[in-house]
Amino acid sequence: MADTIKIMQMNSMSIWRGGEESVFLLCRELMALGVSVVLACRDESPTDQRARDANIPVVNLPLRNAIDIKSAWTLANYCRENAIGIIHAHNGRDYWLACLAKTFNPQLKVVITRRILAPLKNTRLHRWLYKKVDQVIAVSQAVKNAITVFPSEKITVVYNGIDIQEYSAASPGALRKELGLAAGTKIVGMVGQIHPSKGHWTLLRSIPAILSANPDTVFVVVGGGDSSELQEMNGDVHFLGARSNIPEIMKDLDVFVMASLNEPFGRVTVEAMAAGAPVVGSNSGGTAEIIADGETGLLFPPEDPAMLAQAVIKVLTDDQLAAKLKAGGIHTANRFTGKNMATNYKNIYHGIME
Repeated sequence: MADTIKIMQMNSMSIWRGGEESVFLLCRELMALGVSVVLACRDESPTDQRARDANIPVVNLPLRNAIDIKSAWTLANYCRENAIGIIHAHNGRDYWLACLAKTFNPQLKVVITRRILAPLKNTRLHRWLYKKVDQVIAVSQAVKNAITVFPSEKITVVYNGIDIQEYSAASPGALRKELGLAAGTKIVGMVGQIHPSKGHWTLLRSIPAILSANPDTVFVVVGGGDSSELQEMNGDVHFLGARSNIPEIMKDLDVFVMASLNEPFGRVTVEAMAAGAPVVGSNSGGTAEIIADGETGLLFPPEDPAMLAQAVIKVLTDDQLAAKLKAGGIHTANRFTGKNMATNYKNIYHGIME
């Protein structure tokens, strides 16, 4: 049954990362719930291409920067002409475009999603902007706690969702075959963009201790970005670069490591859980909200290679613990479905339109 509210989702990014994947999944799941959705994005961006492939309605605009007045004017008119009541912006510069559109079309409601831990600016100009925002969504309690320029009652936590089936139904064996590994060899891996904040160096410095206890172990790092410094630290690690078969890779991991210094949410952690990989994660940010220590994963202090090594060794040497964490992780992942995420957003949209 069709929903009465019409939503414009907006993402101006010309890259494809976790945030863009979340917006794509949100659009798809809202449509499955009967909500009318149109996605504003740049022409021929990855978001545009994937949305069109999934039959998500799109409107292409330049969306050049935060003060693209022409795009904001067009957004406002498009929403007015198509009876769209809410414009939902998903990254910082799009907050400005959404609020400028509301200036041109005061009937619009503005929802913004905050996906990072960096504080929002608190200048006079920014405070003017924030007055036009009707609802703020934080992707974790950690992100909500970092937002100080909005009253707490205006901020709602909605965790990111994932496509559970994509990970749970993936076939194992591809990574082992690619690396030529015997069945008994253990694989420990990280998946995600290579960046100092992700803590790859913490894993690399933990490797000697892990190998001392478990010599038949290999280590993989999957994700785009410059890995040259990391490879200098440990040339024996398999740096696989960006890959399109992440679910299959996850299926072959005996331990998935989330070593971020302070992760806003960590959808990749949920993806690993859904694939059945036991998870070891740093006890900070959104990761600590996903993992129940000893039940659905193991937590270690951020930037502590020795404690990371201890946690990984526990999982590799205790089959009963590994099975417990795998089962607990799969159960936890089912809380973070795309449908649950979309249902929460739909309820928020209805609330602000009442």
